Amino acid sequence: MAAIVLEKVVKRYPRFTLGPIDLEIPDNEFFGIYGPPSSGKTSILKIILGLVVPDEGRVWINGKDVSAQPPDRRNLAMVFQNLALFPHLNGRQNIAFPLVERRIAPADIERKVQRVADVLHISHILHKQPAQMSGGERQRIALGRAFVREPGAFLLDEPIAALDTRLREEMRVELKRLQIENEHTFIYVSHDEQEVMSVSDRLAIVVDGKIAQVGTPGDVYDRPGDVRVASLIGSPPMNLVVGNLTREGDFVAQPFEFTVGFDAANRREPGPARMGIRPEDLHVLTDSGPGTFEAKVIAVEPLGTFTIVDLHAGEQMIKVRVSGQAKFEAGARLHLRPDAQRLHLFPA
Repeated sequence: MAAIVLEKVVKRYPRFTLGPIDLEIPDNEFFGIYGPPSSGKTSILKIILGLVVPDEGRVWINGKDVSAQPPDRRNLAMVFQNLALFPHLNGRQNIAFPLVERRIAPADIERKVQRVADVLHISHILHKQPAQMSGGERQRIALGRAFVREPGAFLLDEPIAALDTRLREEMRVELKRLQIENEHTFIYVSHDEQEVMSVSDRLAIVVDGKIAQVGTPGDVYDRPGDVRVASLIGSPPMNLVVGNLTREGDFVAQPFEFTVGFDAANRREPGPARMGIRPEDLHVLTDSGPGTFEAKVIAVEPLGTFTIVDLHAGEQMIKVRVSGQAKFEAGARLHLRPDAQRLHLFPA
């Protein structure tokens, strides 16, 4: 069990600076770290684990300053993307390896390995070599090797990125089950938005070495803190329209003819601004009317349960998400009406 705090942590690299990072991860939370590649996600994990020493700031585990402690004294376990299983050892031997290195009694090793195998439902594959296992089986063995150490927290660096789509979906459910049933702290890094949103109690959005926002999946989706978060979260991402905000609170779009009013609680300073519209918050109409604008269909992407429609509204590319197998002809002109209660306003 572990509560982890990063306090004003900075790490400088030759061409990149991480931080300052301030994070509080309470005990027994499934905490996600999400961002584009090379944004600093894995570096945060390595700083928590002790593999990287920060240039500034402190790392606290359960109220104790561990900034100067080596990894083996922090009681944390890390599961890497490549899993790093020993190819010459079978599943049982791979799981037992950390205990053997610590010279635990053989009877205790057998008991701990069997308990972990029961939790992960892998007793039937312990005799296999890694080369004989499927991707999901290797993943479970790697998790077992981490679990058997009984660490205070688990750090997972894109552990299921190499699996196929269906298996990733199964492993997401399995990881969440394990975290809930065993009441451990999980810190999960991924550049797959759907993956990290589906398992996290809260998550941090990391952009260019800085934390742009921390919140629940619902918070960062419904209330993005800035355009960086708005453009990262959502598939397709939020449409961002440039324009101007008047003193009366009206946003006037520049790329196409459209004006919408914002109430006092959502207004910003008058001047250049951006309006955000989620693709699912645009309604397709056959006729024009109040609060609508016109757009031309460029392409249609049928994706089974929903369809993405790509359109041009003046000089602006707009994406709309509609339910089912919608049929629109390229070149057709549609009228779009945003849900006025679901609009977002950002500084320019």
